[in-house]
Amino acid sequence: MSMSIEKELNKIKKGEISDVYVLKGDQDFLIKKLLAALKESLFETEDEEFNYIRFDMNDTSISTAIEEAQSVPFFGDHKLVVIDHPYFFTAEKKKTEFEQNLDELTAYLTAPTEQTTLVFIHSYEKFDERKKIVKLLKKNSTIIDVSPLSEKATENYLAQLIADEGYGIEGSAFKELLFLCDYDISKLMNEVQKLFLYSAETKQISLDEVITLVPKSLEHNIFDMIKYIMTGQKEFALRLYQDLLKQGEDTIKINAILISQFRLFLQVKMLQSIQYQQSNMVDVLKIHPYRIKLAYQEVRNIPLSKIGASFDQLIENDYLIKTGQMDKDLLFEFFVLKV
Repeated sequence: MSMSIEKELNKIKKGEISDVYVLKGDQDFLIKKLLAALKESLFETEDEEFNYIRFDMNDTSISTAIEEAQSVPFFGDHKLVVIDHPYFFTAEKKKTEFEQNLDELTAYLTAPTEQTTLVFIHSYEKFDERKKIVKLLKKNSTIIDVSPLSEKATENYLAQLIADEGYGIEGSAFKELLFLCDYDISKLMNEVQKLFLYSAETKQISLDEVITLVPKSLEHNIFDMIKYIMTGQKEFALRLYQDLLKQGEDTIKINAILISQFRLFLQVKMLQSIQYQQSNMVDVLKIHPYRIKLAYQEVRNIPLSKIGASFDQLIENDYLIKTGQMDKDLLFEFFVLKV
């Protein structure tokens, strides 16, 4: 977890709470953690039902939210008002049945209500820095980054959590858990709770337990399939394909994910050829660094021509399947055998 979040969480726990917060990013786990800390600090249990209010600006006016923020708390000393999708802080134009009166918001940010904590969930990539309301917001609020954590920060947070709960974990199990959860902190928190329950007696998490309890996503299965295809293990690829069909997956969906993955391979291979580093690729492709890292490692020894030909064939197969020109299972098997 980044230091800014840790710092703000510690302040909140001590009762040092800002009048206005902006949670910038879309990492659901971090958002929930911050909101939970605010609720715990602000409310007695019975107060939350009446004094925690959430508004979505896609279907509610800011005037309604400000009116709520300015009203007296009901059966309590404090109120927590959360605003989702504040698109008016961005350059986005949105047609709504109501007008967003930013003058009222300006007045509130200039003189916030003492008994209310106002939180904006800004899940957009950036602010529109040209807007006066954004300049005022930045001046009069506490902005906390809740973007996805870096690989190192995710590893540190998970390791600390496991240690704090009194558990140990094998090195290989730790790596596999991170891999299966795509370094996504929300997924990791869900899966590690299952592992804690299963290992409650031994307090030691093994690789076998991770493999048994943490399910492979369709994307991970297809990543395995690509490895089989590209290394000539065609029998394993076809067996995995049949297993996925038995689990209820559809050929069109499998093909679509393969197209997406090969497109990424193509992009990464081309950027590799002009000496781009992984960090630069993240900036250009706007994709999670971990996905870039996996693709970077995977394409290192595969010729660009082979990746391009596979991508073209998958696009052609998608067209042939959707227009009913060939049997989808037969097409897929031809693809695996031809690569």
